[in-house]
Amino acid sequence: MSAAEAKREQVIFGDRYWLMRPLAVGGMAEVFLARLQGEEGFSKDVVIKRLRPELARDKRVVAMFEDEARVSALLSHSNTVHVFDSGVHEGLPYIAMDYIRGEELNVLCRRGLACGEFLPLEHAVELIRQAALGMGYYHNLRDTRGELLDLVHCDISPNNLLVGQDGYLQVIDFGIGQYRGQRYRDAQLVPGKLSYMSPEQARRASLDHRSDIFSLGVVLYEITLGKRLFRGPASEVLPRITSCEVVAPTFVRREYPGALESIVMRALEAQPSDRFQEAYEFADALGEYLREQRMRTGAIGIARYLDRLSVAEGGQRRDEFISEREADGEDEVLDFDRGLFSGFRAMASQDPLAVESWEEVEEGASAVADALGIDVHLVRTASRATEQPAEELSEAASPKDADADADADADADADADAGQPAIESGDPQAGQARTGEAATSASTVATPAKDAGPADDSARSRSTAGNDNSKTLAFFMLLVGIGLGFAGAMLSGAL
Repeated sequence: MSAAEAKREQVIFGDRYWLMRPLAVGGMAEVFLARLQGEEGFSKDVVIKRLRPELARDKRVVAMFEDEARVSALLSHSNTVHVFDSGVHEGLPYIAMDYIRGEELNVLCRRGLACGEFLPLEHAVELIRQAALGMGYYHNLRDTRGELLDLVHCDISPNNLLVGQDGYLQVIDFGIGQYRGQRYRDAQLVPGKLSYMSPEQARRASLDHRSDIFSLGVVLYEITLGKRLFRGPASEVLPRITSCEVVAPTFVRREYPGALESIVMRALEAQPSDRFQEAYEFADALGEYLREQRMRTGAIGIARYLDRLSVAEGGQRRDEFISEREADGEDEVLDFDRGLFSGFRAMASQDPLAVESWEEVEEGASAVADALGIDVHLVRTASRATEQPAEELSEAASPKDADADADADADADADADAGQPAIESGDPQAGQARTGEAATSASTVATPAKDAGPADDSARSRSTAGNDNSKTLAFFMLLVGIGLGFAGAMLSGAL
């Protein structure tokens, strides 16, 4: 056998795939770029998500992984990850899914800050509109018997929103979601990323689909302001989340559009009954805002922005995204300085702390556990998403290495308890070609729950009664100011 054949033999995976290179490693799974081989020269690049070998003996974890495969197989929407196969290879369960060339929304925002070309407002709104469409779809997902699953993602964050080079967004990683009928879900655990938890999730109360809507509202707030909402040490962030301390966008940036602020603040209402009752309503509100403001966006516009961002980093234009106007030597309509971000480009390019302020505050597992009042072992910190050369595949762990890996993980936990920082998501270069299901790449928190089961059917009521009475903080403060002004004027006239 030649060296090339021996190397190929090492990366054969199952009877249809062969692994090309590792893409990422998460708290529960490893993610590989693979190639699907078929008859008559058929070949397709795919992604294999495989359970980590050291977890293969934990029946609970295996059941959770298999549950993820089962519910993900039901997903069929342009804004959700597409899983088309699952199985077991050498004792390890795996999931096969589409390979999407793109990057996490978090990485995209970081790149924009670094180049002084932050995501334009219209594209930010459009991406969240797409995410809300995908969310509305999976919230209303039904099983093969036609029964509603009450699927809640539980971990919506910029790390789990994948933006493809074609300008389309996909919601990814349903590994820690909850849904009706799943075989295993520890009633003591409600996982999620602390900075994007809803108030009820942070309080360890029961959850329904409206928790995801709050989390997506946090993302919308951040990418339309270029500023984190709940940033800081866990001990400071947790009380702000549970009490829903949200500074209205116009208090952060005076020129922030009032109509968009109303949408943001409704998604971020403390009480689930005051938020959008369905993600589809959220998507409709964002779409209506874009139409009323006559903002030019869409998948092609986003793809062109990504193309120009690559050029700003020293890359090359893609011919298919050069418009006729550009080809004729005219200026392109795309204007990074328009509207909301009229002064943000210069600020971001001149401030060396702009990118740093976008990052999460890194803390050890003990600090997060102390803030939540839970045992440190209930805090799961996922590792950095990594790009590794294909030759390292031969060293990939197998079930027989589980004991050694478990020992290594124990040492890592000890380091975390000693105050080693949690590792944040991968760098922009690693994000250029990402998976259809990226590994969770930031601190993922598991907290004891009072009731982590699926919400009652009553919680899925589509009635929006009472929502028209909800007020944003900015609008309330404005009314108070106007009222005091008129009162003063009337009193002066009376005197």
